[in-house]
Amino acid sequence: MYKAAIVGAGFISSRRHLPAWSRLRHDVSIAAVCDLNRPQAETVARKFGVAAAYDDVAQMLETERPDFVDVCTPPGSHADIAVAALQAGAHVLIEKPLAMQVDECERIIAAEQESKGRVTVAHTELFHQSVIAARRRIARGDIGQLTGMRIFYSTPVTLWTTAPGHFANRLPGGSIGETGPHVVYLAESFIGPIRDVWVRGQKHLPQYPWSPFEDYRLELIGEPAACSVALTYTSKHSAFLLELWGTDGIIKIDMQSKILVNYNRANRHPWGIGLSAASEAAQIASGAVSNGVGYLTGRFRNIHDRLISDFVKRAANGQPPSVTTKDGLQTVRIMNAINQQLQPPTEPSAAGKPLRLE
Repeated sequence: MYKAAIVGAGFISSRRHLPAWSRLRHDVSIAAVCDLNRPQAETVARKFGVAAAYDDVAQMLETERPDFVDVCTPPGSHADIAVAALQAGAHVLIEKPLAMQVDECERIIAAEQESKGRVTVAHTELFHQSVIAARRRIARGDIGQLTGMRIFYSTPVTLWTTAPGHFANRLPGGSIGETGPHVVYLAESFIGPIRDVWVRGQKHLPQYPWSPFEDYRLELIGEPAACSVALTYTSKHSAFLLELWGTDGIIKIDMQSKILVNYNRANRHPWGIGLSAASEAAQIASGAVSNGVGYLTGRFRNIHDRLISDFVKRAANGQPPSVTTKDGLQTVRIMNAINQQLQPPTEPSAAGKPLRLE
């Protein structure tokens, strides 16, 4: 049986990754949880029935010799932990983003090249069933040539905008540093490689001075098409919506309800609009029923289950990762370009100019 070690005992580890690892218990045992906060590591270890808890990564690696290391710590620590795990011979799963800076990503890549271990970056939304279905439909030509894409992402204002101490408000560029990588790698997967980036941040809520911006608008220009993105942190509501359009059709995805809708409204006559609306309603109802049955019967697999299962299977079989360090590096490069534009321009004329990625 393989052994896994989890580094980080915070929300993403205890609420997302560890439950998924636990469901692989017939193939992988969770050997240890490690966190700088030793009491928290012990609490999480007890909750999931893990025998060992550590506050030192090097000690954990030497003692446990895990086959897999799952890095669920803040991005600034990713490089050091990943390099140590690779040097210990482990396969490594790293929560997004791969790292904060390009040179840190390059350190991980260099260590991977010198190790028997391989690195998978947790670009979790790529394992979303509706995203997989949309990519399949586009590949077989269901909507013709892909010509555009749009993403809308609303993070409830109470999640961290109102919290002065939340780490997201201290990231480069503000809140976009937390959710931005998701939209970047999703866009890249459909329209990549992304060559040009344009971004504007707006400050709407002055009562929260610790939040640099609460509204972001991005234009990501790829090879075959472009993606427009709106991210808001001003509403009490949550939403994550994708639209993909081509020469012969449109796909709409509600990432939270996991429902994909083929939008077909080539005819703008009242009867055509009515038929289109009826079709959309039927697809939504069918998707809701299917997802509900999947949850009730236990057949439904969430994105972290898919991610971690894929990571283990590919590493065990010697297959390349689904999301490579090269993919992770590209997302970091794009995020750095976004953050660069969100800083005060050195010249007045620099404002509003798109940044070309070399």
